[in-house]
Amino acid sequence: MLLYHGTRAALAPGETILPVGDFAYFSPNLDAAIWAAELAEGDHNARVYRVAVNGPIEDASRVDGYTAPPYPAMSWRTREPLTVLSEVVEWNHYHGTRAPLSAGDLIEPGHAANFGATPRRANFVYFTRTLDASIWGAELAAGESRSRIYLVEPTGPFEDDPNLTNRRFRGNPTQSFRSRAPLRVVGEVEAWEGHDPEAIRAMKEGLARLERSGVTPDDD
Repeated sequence: MLLYHGTRAALAPGETILPVGDFAYFSPNLDAAIWAAELAEGDHNARVYRVAVNGPIEDASRVDGYTAPPYPAMSWRTREPLTVLSEVVEWNHYHGTRAPLSAGDLIEPGHAANFGATPRRANFVYFTRTLDASIWGAELAAGESRSRIYLVEPTGPFEDDPNLTNRRFRGNPTQSFRSRAPLRVVGEVEAWEGHDPEAIRAMKEGLARLERSGVTPDDD
């Protein structure tokens, strides 16, 4: 099983990550490590490492009194140092939608936008490096077809999505991006777990409140 740790520290293979307080935290969920790296204190680049565990493991989320944050979090922990195996430098890119697509298809700007009170055409295509964010994109997409997640590759320059960067949380913890160039579909993610229906309902209600208050997506 691959295990990940997110931080802003520059580390090399073989170095150790010492416990902070009583524990060193890590996760089998890459998204959780990405969030931890983006939210970590400091001004250095966010980094994610593959790590090895050198002692007993417990899942803090199963401990009485644990309060889960509203995002993927590193909840596995050990009292022993972690050993760095390597840094994650190659990433999957995901796009969530309801459109049926095949490998080789292009996802281009100009399609009807999923968000915003006024019907419009999107000037960008959006994608993410975190599976969780792409799941939200698929579940909130307009239409009645089933939600789908695709592996994609950008064909041109891209930038941080300003709608999700330095907003509720520092940085770009969802690793969400946008591009004026098409995305090429590489394949479909067949196995993924959607959010609880109550969470989806709450998210849709929150978006509706933003629309009623006049908040519009930045798509220019």
